[in-house]
Amino acid sequence: MENMERIKKILIEQGAIGRENGKAISEYETLTENDGVTRPAGTEKDKKTRDYFVDLCKKNGFEPFIDVYGNIFVTLRGSSPDGGIIMMGSHLDSVVHGGMFDGTMGVFSALEVLLRFKESGYRNRRDIVAVAFTGEEGSAFHQPMLGSNGFTGNIGREKLWALKNRDGTDFKSAMQRIEYLGDSEFPGKPEYYLEYHIEQGPVLEEKDKEIGIVTSITGQCVLSLELEGIQGHSGTTPMEMRSDALVRAADIIASVDRIARDASKKYRNHSVGTVGELSVDPGRFNVIPGHVNMKIDLRSEQSESLAFMKKKVLDEIEREKFGVKIKYSIVAEVEPSIMSDEVMNAIRSSVSTLGFTSMDMPSGAGHDTIPISRISKAGMIFVPSIRGLSHTPLEWTNFSDVEKGLEVLAETVKILDRT
Repeated sequence: MENMERIKKILIEQGAIGRENGKAISEYETLTENDGVTRPAGTEKDKKTRDYFVDLCKKNGFEPFIDVYGNIFVTLRGSSPDGGIIMMGSHLDSVVHGGMFDGTMGVFSALEVLLRFKESGYRNRRDIVAVAFTGEEGSAFHQPMLGSNGFTGNIGREKLWALKNRDGTDFKSAMQRIEYLGDSEFPGKPEYYLEYHIEQGPVLEEKDKEIGIVTSITGQCVLSLELEGIQGHSGTTPMEMRSDALVRAADIIASVDRIARDASKKYRNHSVGTVGELSVDPGRFNVIPGHVNMKIDLRSEQSESLAFMKKKVLDEIEREKFGVKIKYSIVAEVEPSIMSDEVMNAIRSSVSTLGFTSMDMPSGAGHDTIPISRISKAGMIFVPSIRGLSHTPLEWTNFSDVEKGLEVLAETVKILDRT
């Protein structure tokens, strides 16, 4: 496969930069739980990965543009600059103790497409742009897709700059500290946007398909709950006289699971509900919990089923039970994003030309494509994740699969460039 060794080398090197132990890992069999990648936006690890990307661009004759949100843009100029921009990319930041492919594969593959076009003498009509968006994960500033939301205007500059990370440092200061805060907006918006990404789930591997063509990205509703019961002695308080905040929390957790399953059956789609964050106070085995904080994550590929789950969960929260008082707030709410038919058809044509197997599928995870799809015709290309794992040190995609997806990305860009 053409130039697979170069993209393989790049991904291995950038993985070592972000990895907590600094190991360069080239084979899945050598990967362990101790090989996590941690590079939240605005940190030193984030800076080093950005530096690696920028240096790679410059060594190959490109001059990166850094905007006021820390997004990095690299442009291959076309013969007809008024023809509209084709943009492709993803993000460089990671979750805490995550993997080496999430986001970064899409960014470095986008650059690899530009390099292959340049080296092969391909004459593009449109400007083709590779982009590395800032802070997609939300692992630093408590809110995801920062750079792409800033770029599209979904979040105002001053509001975005004022967001604080877990250390209390605002976004603007953090980006200035790592020397990745530009002084102007990128001059232009894409007509087409492509994001190449690992699936982060088990479907492609289970179905034995090489390429996933994303039809939609699930909408999301995140609720934050504070449950207040009565703390007491676990041995002396009769069961019928208790106001146990954790028991009520467990009741809600079970309801979230049931409601999500009901939504999937009712609407025959991908609908999920998760409670993955829970804190119990005082957290002692012999004390009845008096206080619980928890977050509920609801996702669905259709607005109707997302609204169904939200209503059912709120009904459950507002029920009086066990004498526990509940305060709640909706901390995030995003409508599902439907991918462009034109872009999906271009991806399908590319897959057919290259002779790969594929399937249409929704994306259960959020991506920078969500805000970008509001301003452009957007699409996503998935490749398999081994065992369906992501956001874990054991995240892995075979390099042969990386190359297949990269070839689909390049061919799709060519199709869109001819339109």
